[in-house]
Amino acid sequence: MRFLAALIFSDLKNRLLALALAMVTWVSVYRESTEQGQATARIELTHGADVAILAVVDESGATCNSIEVVLNGPRGERTRRSDLKLSRQIELPPGEKTIDVTEETLNLPPKFRLASAKPSRIRVQVDRRERQFLRLAAGREARPGEPEGAAFVEGKPADGVSLRSATVSPASVYVQGPASVLSRHLVVPVLPVKIDRLPAGIHELTAEIAGSLDGHAVSTTTPIKVKVEIGEEPQEADFTARVTLLQGHDYARDFLAEPDLKEAEVRVRGPASAITELKARPELILVFVDIAAMRPEECQPLDDKPLNATLPVEWRFRTGFAGSGDVEVTIRKPEKAQTVVTFVRRPAPK
Repeated sequence: MRFLAALIFSDLKNRLLALALAMVTWVSVYRESTEQGQATARIELTHGADVAILAVVDESGATCNSIEVVLNGPRGERTRRSDLKLSRQIELPPGEKTIDVTEETLNLPPKFRLASAKPSRIRVQVDRRERQFLRLAAGREARPGEPEGAAFVEGKPADGVSLRSATVSPASVYVQGPASVLSRHLVVPVLPVKIDRLPAGIHELTAEIAGSLDGHAVSTTTPIKVKVEIGEEPQEADFTARVTLLQGHDYARDFLAEPDLKEAEVRVRGPASAITELKARPELILVFVDIAAMRPEECQPLDDKPLNATLPVEWRFRTGFAGSGDVEVTIRKPEKAQTVVTFVRRPAPK
């Protein structure tokens, strides 16, 4: 019996020793064939057109864009850790969805195991995507002295011209976005259109709304236009014109009239092209005293004595020309736009 017991226990010791040696060998081989490494898994959430993702946060509430993981896997296969992603389909109803970071949600490559993840859980805030009718508005406040609608544009037009006005059309559009975000807004900003180097004229430019409200993506399918009017920058010039009398067919022909004021100085303000035209053709400016509308008794002297009448001095263009509709003309001299007109009886023919 003693011999048999010794033999059994001796064999058991050998078996245990062999098992221990096998375990050591396996661990050694396993360690040589595997390695532990860090990797970054991007968060890739898919959802339908009626779903809006408001935020993805970690357990502390901080915004989370990726997951830092530690993996055990085959040695020398680091490249297989470079394209990791946490994938999940997000569906309604609105609310907060919790996703645990596991080997299944990470969809790890074969033979890889998850050792740890930071964060180990993420929370996804989900909302319903809807449409709401919002008014279009400029993205900034208008500055004092700016032309109408200047906040809808940016940049500087061509030399010698300036912005006259800018208007957006339509006034309101349907905007798609998270329902909870749209409900807090009555207007949506329009991104300014660029007017750099634009010449004088009326231009219709395509515009877009701002891509987000409160940091959340919004969009519209309605075409938006900004109508921009650019005109020449105003210039000023002074002109001297001879004062003439306007006489109609009913004017009495048996007396003569003569204004005391022979010349008047006028100041013209308008587009550069109009000022250039007037400088080349100053005769286009007519300064006159209208006596054609006077009644006969108002201008016929009595007893052969001169009749003096104080009448207004007026101006007009002899004919229209490019830019004349935007010109302002004032009579500078005399300071009061009037003159004395002397009427005398025409000498009788001999």
